[in-house]
Amino acid sequence: MDVLTPPNGTGPGVLVAHPWWGLNQTIRDYGAALAREGFVVGLADVFNGETTTSIDTAETLIRKYWSAAEGILTEGLRNLAGHDAVVGDRVGAIGFSFGGFHLLELLARPDLPLARLATYYATHPLSEHHAPVLAHLAASDDYESAEDMAAIAAALAKDTESAAYSYPGTKHWFAEADRPEFDAAAAARAFQRTVAFLRG
Repeated sequence: MDVLTPPNGTGPGVLVAHPWWGLNQTIRDYGAALAREGFVVGLADVFNGETTTSIDTAETLIRKYWSAAEGILTEGLRNLAGHDAVVGDRVGAIGFSFGGFHLLELLARPDLPLARLATYYATHPLSEHHAPVLAHLAASDDYESAEDMAAIAAALAKDTESAAYSYPGTKHWFAEADRPEFDAAAAARAFQRTVAFLRG
């Protein structure tokens, strides 16, 4: 796991979990932007260095590494929480699509030092008791059903510390600058909300 530190050297920890493209330059740039905002950023690499821009290859990668994802992200959360540069003993996390799904699964683990979770275009049934969640949803998503997006939005609406936002005119991957679905305005708004949410 690569760790990026903020200009002052210390800060709250945030683990970033990549989408099914792998830990590519877009996600590294996102992590660098978080570090400039004052966070100590852990960049989890579930795919062991493999990246792709092909949907077919991405589908192969998630099948190859699916069973390993929970362990890698669990280790990433614990290692980041124990990093010398991290202030406090708990960390936040951000997950994009594939990474977001697995982090949502980990919310049911009270043994993990996960304090807050922001997700991009990812859904998963939530446990009754969970850390605060900020969900960024696409307006039209070929990879997440309208029913699943409505369900997570409704669940988060019951928690005053959580929230779900849908971004008009967007599609899956709207926050990733190397994708044709990229929406700069929506991505910037989601990033601002994420930073504010992680700061609590």
